[in-house]
Amino acid sequence: MERCTPLTWGIGRRRLAFCLTVVLGLLAAPGAANDQLRQFLISRSCAGCDLSGEVLAGANLDAADLTQANLSGANLSGARLLSAEITQADLGRANLHQAILSEADLSGSNLAGANLSGAILSGAQLVEVSAPNINLEQAEARNSNWYGSDLSGSRLDGATFAQAGLSAVDLSNATLTDGQFYRANMIGIRLDGADLTGADLREVLLRDASLAGANFTNADLLRANLVRTDLSTARFCNTRMANGDINNEHCGDLGDLEER
Repeated sequence: MERCTPLTWGIGRRRLAFCLTVVLGLLAAPGAANDQLRQFLISRSCAGCDLSGEVLAGANLDAADLTQANLSGANLSGARLLSAEITQADLGRANLHQAILSEADLSGSNLAGANLSGAILSGAQLVEVSAPNINLEQAEARNSNWYGSDLSGSRLDGATFAQAGLSAVDLSNATLTDGQFYRANMIGIRLDGADLTGADLREVLLRDASLAGANFTNADLLRANLVRTDLSTARFCNTRMANGDINNEHCGDLGDLEER
């Protein structure tokens, strides 16, 4: 069966007819929720509206206004949301897999349990978002700003956060394996119990950070700024330190790390 997504049209008469049938059906459907969806499809403005559980996969929603909208459980996989205003919104458990959110503003929003794997967040603002246990695997988030956000327990494996703002972010018990964090601002970050195996942390600002029990096996900390950061309880094995030396202090403890 062909798939049609709002605001996204394929080429060919048969697909166009199918899409028209789906969208016209949505526009004609009764109920407050569908009224709000109809309004959104027409104007791309839906501040404060309820779109929870709606399917907007692949939709072109560039510059949309979704301030304080309820998008919990919504399917926005592959959607385009460039420069969208999504502040103070509820995106809990939303599917944003491979969504394009470059330059979007999601500050103050709830993203708990959301799936942003493979999403593009370059230049996005995510200041003080509540996003514990989210999936950011393979996400592209260069130059994004996450100041003061809660990302505890989240998965950032293979994600790119080069030159991103991660100051005062809580990433305790998160996994950041093979993540790219070159020149990221991590001042005051919490990485207690985090797994940074293979992470690129060259030239990061890691001042005043909390690293209790963090695993830096095979990580690269060359020229990192570690002023006032306590490294005494972090784990190092084949780790390139700020001065270029290789630290193998805890290589014998790898079995313990795997059991944690």
